[in-house]
Amino acid sequence: MRLSQLLTLTTAVAGGAAALRALSRRRSWEAQNNRVAICVDFDDAQAAAIRAGLPFAEMVTRLAQNGATHLSLPEWTLNRLLANGQLTPLAPQRPYTDPPPIGHWNYLHGDAALVAQLAAEMRERLPFTQTAVLDETTLAFAGDIPTIGELGLGFDRQMADLIRENGLDVAPRPVSYAWPDPDLLRRTLAQAAEIGRYVPFAGDMILGHEMHLDAAVQALADHDLTFVYFAHSRHQKGDWFIAKRRAPHVVLGHRLSPADMVPLDYHAACHNWVWFARERGIRFCYVNFFRILHATAPLEGLDYVHHLKHALEDAGFVVDRAVDLPAPIPAPDTAELALAGLAVAGVGATAVTNTLNLPEKIALPLTAAAAAGAFALPYLEKSRNQAAAARHNHSHEHEHHHHDHDHEHHCHDHSHDHTDLAALYPPSYVPKLLALGLTTLAPVAGITAVQQTGFLGWLSSLVYQAAGSAALAAVTSGPDYQLRIEEYKGFNLDWLAPLTAVAWQIPQKSVRAGALAALAGAWLLARRQGIDVLGLLDPGYAEGHTHHISAAMAALGDAQMALGPKPARKWAGLAPAGWAASGVLAGYGRIPESLAASALGVGGSALGLASFRRPERALAETMRLAGPSFAVGTAVGLLLWLVGRK
Repeated sequence: MRLSQLLTLTTAVAGGAAALRALSRRRSWEAQNNRVAICVDFDDAQAAAIRAGLPFAEMVTRLAQNGATHLSLPEWTLNRLLANGQLTPLAPQRPYTDPPPIGHWNYLHGDAALVAQLAAEMRERLPFTQTAVLDETTLAFAGDIPTIGELGLGFDRQMADLIRENGLDVAPRPVSYAWPDPDLLRRTLAQAAEIGRYVPFAGDMILGHEMHLDAAVQALADHDLTFVYFAHSRHQKGDWFIAKRRAPHVVLGHRLSPADMVPLDYHAACHNWVWFARERGIRFCYVNFFRILHATAPLEGLDYVHHLKHALEDAGFVVDRAVDLPAPIPAPDTAELALAGLAVAGVGATAVTNTLNLPEKIALPLTAAAAAGAFALPYLEKSRNQAAAARHNHSHEHEHHHHDHDHEHHCHDHSHDHTDLAALYPPSYVPKLLALGLTTLAPVAGITAVQQTGFLGWLSSLVYQAAGSAALAAVTSGPDYQLRIEEYKGFNLDWLAPLTAVAWQIPQKSVRAGALAALAGAWLLARRQGIDVLGLLDPGYAEGHTHHISAAMAALGDAQMALGPKPARKWAGLAPAGWAASGVLAGYGRIPESLAASALGVGGSALGLASFRRPERALAETMRLAGPSFAVGTAVGLLLWLVGRK
């Protein structure tokens, strides 16, 4: 083994070993992050109770007995109250004769207690409407229903009390509307804090989007509210900003859409919820009942909740009301990130040196430069971010000193521009760059090491794969990755680069050109379609087996699941086995077969690495399949070397 090869191997080992410290903290944290909440949609629960002829209080009690932890509570709006019949348009006996200050006079009839609460809220929130109560049961105000009707008017406190008294916690759902004034926003979130801690905003936008998101963040912080972040669907505008600012006071939530529920019954839905908890880190299940398809009776939703609770518990989760993330979320510090970068330097220098067959006088300085550069990157980025923050603070101090007189003329809040946000919450590109380097270069380093030094190279390839996996898991750890605020970006280079390295070695020019063209075409197609190929193959199936009326079809479906590409981590063993087969076949001059085995090996390497880039899945879950697979593949590879070597 050449000195440069020994140096790159040592560098990779140092990087992988350094990553283990960060991974140990993450593993301990993941063991505590196993609590999941089940929140039932208020409208569905109310509809089921009405159709079943059940008092709502009893429905809440039964939900609690069957495993639910929360019931959502939508914010009042006039539109909502009109739609469900709690308010009805009804002119009083003596309507106003004076002209309204805005719009026209509106008269809505309802229960006296409801009307009194709404009137008090509208006087505080919308004094220009001149809201009044006529005859105790008529709400009178100026304006019009399309404009005023969408505004949030607080929460039904009596309903919140009923929910809590019957065993469930409340999850308030503030609504979003046009021109959300910061004072209105702060009032709504203060009222939300009086009835619950976890806030799953209603609708397609976060209250305050987009000009007053700073006020929303501050109000959430002032009242110690936890933001429910629907990261998987990303359907709410402004959610990423809130999650970034409120972390770690964020819980990952999910809600199955009507389209998602069409092919499911509640048994299959429970398997899906377990999948989301296991593979995507969901800890707040927002549950809608099946109401048309797959719905046999109104109270079947209770069975759904009951099965969901037991499915989660059978998978090792604890159903609980308190699902706050354990603090702090472990993340590699600058020094650990720099040391993990050595793994990238080691595999990168190996891949380049072996692919280009560089002489020792070039390989040694290349390895040293790669190690120094990878080690320095986190420190350079930290220095850049500190300088940007200092410039931002100096700029704001200057503006506040010289422009106080402008405030009364320009008092509306436009939040921060993109430059401000970049300074306050600087983007971190180094983990992304290190992760991309590991996923693209580790498979190449593995196969080229085998081709260069045979059995010793194969042993080195095992080290490169293990060190690369550990470093990849470490650099993609931390709050931003755990909460899906940041995600690994591979641009499909993580399979293109390794397979291209193999195709480049095809001796026949025409075959080589065809293989390279096919790879380029597949890459362009995947990029155009926005598909992350390895990302699609990474997660496991929601169910452990298929369900068919025919036993033969069930057996066929189970075989397809067992032999299919998902989950990617079960194929980690193809790397050591394929690389060993490649080395043995090359020794016999079987070049086409050797290259095919090389492709199998780098494919297994890429699939194995893909398993370690999703920090929302626990390391123990990833290793449950990846570890045994890699061990079996290593044993098979060792056997191939022992039996097949000349």
